[in-house]
Amino acid sequence: MRKRDIIFAGAGTGAMLATFVALIMIKVGLEPPSFEAALVVFFGMIFASAFAVKKISQQIGCCDPSLKQLIPVSFLTFFLPILGASFGAPNGSLEILATLILFGTLGGAFWSLPYVLWAHLKKTDSTDNEEE
Repeated sequence: MRKRDIIFAGAGTGAMLATFVALIMIKVGLEPPSFEAALVVFFGMIFASAFAVKKISQQIGCCDPSLKQLIPVSFLTFFLPILGASFGAPNGSLEILATLILFGTLGGAFWSLPYVLWAHLKKTDSTDNEEE
């Protein structure tokens, strides 16, 4: 998979996750009654965003991202930029929701950078071996 596809898939995962959080937690105001229910909702959004990006990417024919990459990107994006921003959100206005989705997109792109670096190093190593 190309490096830019990895970044776009990560950014899409972050955007999808932020959209889920914006709609479910902020707009609808879903407050899980227990810790277990909260975990189910959080992990459900994390996995759903990764699976959705994988399916959408396959259907439009752009790439075939790995769930081994998308799930950790989604998990890390949920905890670093999205959870903090959603807790600090003063209300559910359109501007706040758009900012949250922007944070999710940037967070997903950021957390996909280690996979881009890995792909770059892996490609460099394989080309070195072919020259010998």
